[in-house]
Amino acid sequence: MEWQVKPLAPICASSGRELHTGDSVVCIVHKPLGGHIDRSDVLSEFAADFKPNGILLGKWTREVKDRGQEEQVQRAQLLASREEFFLSLYEDAADPSGDKAVLKHILAMLLERKRILRQAGPAANGQIPYVHTATKSLYHVPAIDLQPSHLLQVGASLDLLVG
Repeated sequence: MEWQVKPLAPICASSGRELHTGDSVVCIVHKPLGGHIDRSDVLSEFAADFKPNGILLGKWTREVKDRGQEEQVQRAQLLASREEFFLSLYEDAADPSGDKAVLKHILAMLLERKRILRQAGPAANGQIPYVHTATKSLYHVPAIDLQPSHLLQVGASLDLLVG
């Protein structure tokens, strides 16, 4: 399964209205039947009536920011936070709820896309080896076939992942 985090849409998925700085938007994560996980951005005033295609996985509200230089700085800070979060998941091996395994997998996919991690070989024994490009440290990421239940399991942390 491939899951890509996408930036905030320029228009409302419900009304078709253009999104402007300061607008309140509900970001809705859903999985169409037989499709890939997707996110629809809907102006708050239209969110109650919006019906996503497929299974609703989660949602959160955010304010539309100016897409200028300030956002570029925020993106860099957010990416650094994601990297730090991933590395912190390896500080303690305890994972009684299984949340860490799911978060490791999701963050590894995201950080691989940003070239912060690089897959170092095929999955073996339920683990995918990744190399942290800056430190050359090896991390074994749980090989998980992500399901909607996994995303719901770590829903409180998804805000960090999707900004």
